[in-house]
Amino acid sequence: MMTVMPRLPDTPAVRAAERLRLTLAQHGRGARVYGGYGLALLTVGPMIVWCNGERFWWCAGWDARRRRPVYGSQQAGQIERTARRVVFHCTRLHERQPQQSPERAS
Repeated sequence: MMTVMPRLPDTPAVRAAERLRLTLAQHGRGARVYGGYGLALLTVGPMIVWCNGERFWWCAGWDARRRRPVYGSQQAGQIERTARRVVFHCTRLHERQPQQSPERAS
């Protein structure tokens, strides 16, 4: 059975997210784009990157003192810089993941 993805709306947010998806692919990172309600989001490994057509933003960590998330953000016109920052953050997240032993991974 073949799964057909629904057609994405043609909005500034989706167009910017698609450009970022293509740039991430050049950096060796796969991503999937979803869109609706004037926003787009990309799933990049364990990360979600949101876009409103003008900016990208993502959760970049946790501020334990203030007990709230810290967000990274970049202008949508700076696709290459955004891609580098997202790849860096994905790599950091991957390095923080506890390694499972082969016999426990199933």
